Amino acid sequence: MVTGVLASIALLPLSLLAAASLPLGTLTISPVSLSLAYGQTSTSVTVQNAHPRPVSVQARIYRWTQDGDTDVLTPASDVVLSPPMATIPSQAVQTLRLLKRTGSAAQGNEELHYRMLLDEIPGVAGRPGQLSFAMRASIPMIVTPQKPSIAKLEWRASRGEDDDVLLTVTNSGQAYDRVLMLTATLPNGVIVNAVPRGTNPYILPGAQRQWVLPAKVDASSLQINITTRMGRSERSLLIGP
Repeated sequence: MVTGVLASIALLPLSLLAAASLPLGTLTISPVSLSLAYGQTSTSVTVQNAHPRPVSVQARIYRWTQDGDTDVLTPASDVVLSPPMATIPSQAVQTLRLLKRTGSAAQGNEELHYRMLLDEIPGVAGRPGQLSFAMRASIPMIVTPQKPSIAKLEWRASRGEDDDVLLTVTNSGQAYDRVLMLTATLPNGVIVNAVPRGTNPYILPGAQRQWVLPAKVDASSLQINITTRMGRSERSLLIGP
C-alpha cells in the first residue's frame, strides 16, 4: 500500500491540471487524466522524450481511495499496463496502454478510481558531483458505471486549533468531483482563497477533504464560492466550534 504518493501532476497549478498535456522535466505526458466509460476496456497515455539522450520510465497502476486528506494507493490487479517499463529514445514517443479486465462485478455498479504512477528512472550522473533527479507523475483514471451517478458535496465551517477557519467537504454521492477553486467572502467584503490540506483537488465518493482560510475571521458565518467540474455554486455557512 502506498499513502500520499502524489507528485508532479498533483502538485501543479490547476491551470496545468486542466491542460491536455503535462511537461515533466524532459518528458511530456498526454493526457493528464484518463476516463473509461462503461463497456470501454482500454485507453492509453503517450510519453514524449525531448531530452538529447534516451530516458527510461517505469509505470504502475494502483486502486485509489482517500482517507481524510491522504490518498491511499493499493496495487491493482484488474488493470493491465503495457509496457510496465520502457526506454524512450531522444525525440521519440512511447505509448503506454491500459487494459481493464472484464468480469468485475463492481465495474457495472459503481465508479472505480485508479492512479497510474509514471516514474522517470534516473540515469548515471554525467560527471563527479552531478546529481540525477527522478521525476514522478500521478495520473488519475476513472471508470464510470453502467448507471450514471453524481457527486453530492456537503460543506461545513468550523474553528481549528489556532482559531483559524476550516472548510470541510464530504462527498455523499456516488461519483467523484474536483474542486477547481474555493474562495470565501469575509464580513468586510474581502475575498480570500482557501488553502487545501490535501495534495490534489479530487474528492472521491464517501471521502472528506479540508481547506484552511489564511485570514482571521471575526464572524459567526461566511459565504463560500465553489467551482468544481460540475460548475459554480455559493454557500452560506455558520462557523461551528
